Amino acid sequence: RLAQLGAQLLVETIPDYVAGKLTPLAQPAEGASYARKISKDDGRIDWTQSAQILQNRIRAFTPWPGASTQVCASGKARLLKIWQAEVVDCAEGEPGEIRQANQNGLVVRCGEGALKILQLQLEGGRRLHTSEFLRGHPLAIGEKLGS
Repeated sequence: RLAQLGAQLLVETIPDYVAGKLTPLAQPAEGASYARKISKDDGRIDWTQSAQILQNRIRAFTPWPGASTQVCASGKARLLKIWQAEVVDCAEGEPGEIRQANQNGLVVRCGEGALKILQLQLEGGRRLHTSEFLRGHPLAIGEKLGS
């Protein structure tokens, strides 16, 4: 939609600019802000935040830099990239605590609410639906994700 609106605006504006009928104005420095470059660390999940905020971060940082957390797999901490998740209700547990890990999904408690992780990827592995992942990497209720 914006591409169409922008294209139409250019068609209307360029002839007047070329004819010298428009005077360019610099953007005022007051009120302008700059954003720093996004880094991989920006995708690190802080489980104390609300589930809604984390779901938005996952969507914002997919595919790059990706939203990630730490999981204990094969006896060592490994990076777990979360590709897709949805907000669910969950009143019990501490932030980062796994509340459900079965064929119905992986639910992790957040600062407020919980996230049901739908697709994930263990470092060095491929992107999987949660049910596929749990068949090869079982996680227990009560385990904690994060650093």
